[in-house]
Amino acid sequence: MNILDRFRQWLFERELKRQPIRDVRFPQWDKVRTVLLVYDSDVMEKNGDVREIMRRLMLEDKQVSLLGYVERKDVQSPILPQSRMLGTKDRNILNRLNKEVVADIAENEYDLVIDLTQTLCLPLHYAAMSARARFKAGRHIVDGLHDFDIEMAAQDDHTPLFNQIVHYLQTIESKD
Repeated sequence: MNILDRFRQWLFERELKRQPIRDVRFPQWDKVRTVLLVYDSDVMEKNGDVREIMRRLMLEDKQVSLLGYVERKDVQSPILPQSRMLGTKDRNILNRLNKEVVADIAENEYDLVIDLTQTLCLPLHYAAMSARARFKAGRHIVDGLHDFDIEMAAQDDHTPLFNQIVHYLQTIESKD
């Protein structure tokens, strides 16, 4: 990791620590209605595993929004009300998302954010941090980003991480 990447990560961690304290509530899976899936996209933007995850959630009558990121300037995926693909033009040199993108992300409130990011991807971490949600879950990459972290190795397929998160959300009963 070069010095610029270390500086970017330090800035992100500093901003994460400065976030206001949220009213976090562990969700009961059957009461979750709105879900934001945050994921790192493949270069071709096909993301068949993410589409399958979205389909599974929709079969459970959950409203699903997708937010992906691809390390490319020209993004091919259209911006839809429930789906958005971010690219390098949506961030600055410090990997912070543009103000318009952050405003769009913060516009909606979700019951649950599921961060399927497999590696350190600061634009997506900024997106997950900016999302308004009662609960955030994902793979442990950065301390304090999620309310519930899963420890597992990075994989090409997002499905195993999703399955683990859902398993624990269904298993753990909350009194909230």
